[in-house]
Amino acid sequence: MDTKKATTLTIVAIVIAIAAMSVIIAWLGANLPSTGSQEHGNILTHDVSTPTPDELYYFPDTEVVPDYVADNYQDSTPGGDEEYPALPYNYYEYPYDHDAGEENIFTPIFTSEPLPEHIIQLITGVTFHETTPFGYDYLTYLTVTHVNFYGESVLGHLIVAASIGYEVLDIFREIYEGGFPIHSIKLIDYFEASDYLSMAANNSHAFNFRYIAGTTTISRHGFGVAIDINPVQNPYIRGDTIWPAAGVEYLDRTYVRPGMIVPGDVVYNAFMSRGWTWGGYWTWPRDYHHFERRR
Repeated sequence: MDTKKATTLTIVAIVIAIAAMSVIIAWLGANLPSTGSQEHGNILTHDVSTPTPDELYYFPDTEVVPDYVADNYQDSTPGGDEEYPALPYNYYEYPYDHDAGEENIFTPIFTSEPLPEHIIQLITGVTFHETTPFGYDYLTYLTVTHVNFYGESVLGHLIVAASIGYEVLDIFREIYEGGFPIHSIKLIDYFEASDYLSMAANNSHAFNFRYIAGTTTISRHGFGVAIDINPVQNPYIRGDTIWPAAGVEYLDRTYVRPGMIVPGDVVYNAFMSRGWTWGGYWTWPRDYHHFERRR
């Protein structure tokens, strides 16, 4: 009888130990920083609080933008919309003249130039800091044409490392010619350099000098060699964390919808054929909207 009791107590102890270990492993997975690449985090000098996943939204045309992002969000809707508060320095742009009538000839624009003075003023202290280990001439300002979700051609702007400027232009030219829709391409400075606000607005961007969350390692975005595209349709996933929250509708990667990046499509091929790395292949975290240059 004593032997049976001892055996029973041993089994109970083992079950309790296994359950406790499972709880500890789950807690560590949710709270410890990733040992691999993790590209999302707050910026260096701005105290931007991190919204919970439930506080991150994607705003379709039928919704009014909540106050907490009203000054940071602008849609790519042709002609604008009174429901969307527009920033005075971040207006809708078209690479053609709408007043020219039916005879107007559309010409896509893909240009690279040194950072204009007004852009230098815009990014200083926001995405470009005193601790940034390079000068403004390390970067280049790109103007690209892209198709939005209305099937119209609009302009977007990116800042990337000057050394890859023309390569990035070729990438976005391929994406444009392939008709892949991109919601918006605006400097993340218009979103207070907050990755979370930019993701919530489904914005695509590149340069943002900051550290990888939970580390002292400078993000690839910090060197202008990483680009995020359509974060809602291509969310960031780390355990139960999904950024932005609206990305939960796109977790099923086999159900391909407009704006989603999948292996073999025009976005994937444009980047991967030039030696870029895709966050969609990472195991922890998985970052479907992220591409970065490693060589």
